[in-house]
Amino acid sequence: MLDADYDVVEEVDSHLRHLRLARDQAELTTKTYAHAIAHYLRWCERTGRDWRTCADDLGLFILWLRHTPRELAAYDAERGGGGLLVPGAGVEPVRGGSRINLVLTAVRGFLLHAARTHSVPPSVIPALYEGAASADLAPEVCGDGPVRSQLRATHRVRSEARAVDRATDEEVLGLFRACLSCRDRLIILLMARAGLRRGQVAGLRREDVHFAVDSGPWDAGSRGLFRMPCGVRTSTARGPSRD
Repeated sequence: MLDADYDVVEEVDSHLRHLRLARDQAELTTKTYAHAIAHYLRWCERTGRDWRTCADDLGLFILWLRHTPRELAAYDAERGGGGLLVPGAGVEPVRGGSRINLVLTAVRGFLLHAARTHSVPPSVIPALYEGAASADLAPEVCGDGPVRSQLRATHRVRSEARAVDRATDEEVLGLFRACLSCRDRLIILLMARAGLRRGQVAGLRREDVHFAVDSGPWDAGSRGLFRMPCGVRTSTARGPSRD
């Protein structure tokens, strides 16, 4: 990641390398986290905050994410001149709860990594998470087990689950017939019938595919034709349910 002077932001670069190489995250996941961290750094720059010490102000960051369109978020006031009039509460949010929570997850991971590498003070961690002991909960909740400590994110927003508008069989068939190569037809079949996502399809290798009904002999506890390649994070890949 580069700053306004096209210099590498070392702390962010270190975190993204950790995600991609040490934690084996998919390339698309790493790219998504990079965009999310860029939002955070841009907000800190626009509001005159130091990203290392403003974790307590993430509530204001959430407000900024809700109502600042991408083109305004990327606007450089020093080079463009003039002020900005940004809409606030009472107008339709430009980002939904799921998107905001994803950005917050990326920012928390970035700040935690920075704390581990001593780039930010340790005091940032209590600003990101709040703790509770099971002894403080009602008996019917915690039961008779030992006292346990639990952490949860301090900043989060509500997100409504939306029904997935999957392609119909006719639409999939139309895409299949429009393909000009066997490779493209295979991609359509993998996404429509095996439930793979774009990054999963792009990460497949020949050794990840075997033509057997039961993959037990090759991969214990897994059934199907595909073994998820290294670097792909997903739930069990499966086709759409047929009611």
